[in-house]
Amino acid sequence: MNRYQTSTPSVVFGLAAIALTALTLGLAVVVPATMSSGAPEAATVLATESGPPAATEVRIVPGSIEVVGVRESTVAGGAATLPAKRKRQG
Repeated sequence: MNRYQTSTPSVVFGLAAIALTALTLGLAVVVPATMSSGAPEAATVLATESGPPAATEVRIVPGSIEVVGVRESTVAGGAATLPAKRKRQG
């Protein structure tokens, strides 16, 4: 009887997968979380010095939208029409 023997490449691929997963999580989650702008006070000062945002006037053309829906009147529970049964000849 032949016995199954694990091959070394599968172990290497497993370790490579773990390393790439750690690298991906590090680049996608840890690095952006630890980055800072350097001067968070500057953003606060700029936000408090600026006035309220200017009003923007918007015109909607046309002034109204008309929606029309059309549906076939079919009843789901209606009587089903079955094809007529044919008599076998012969």
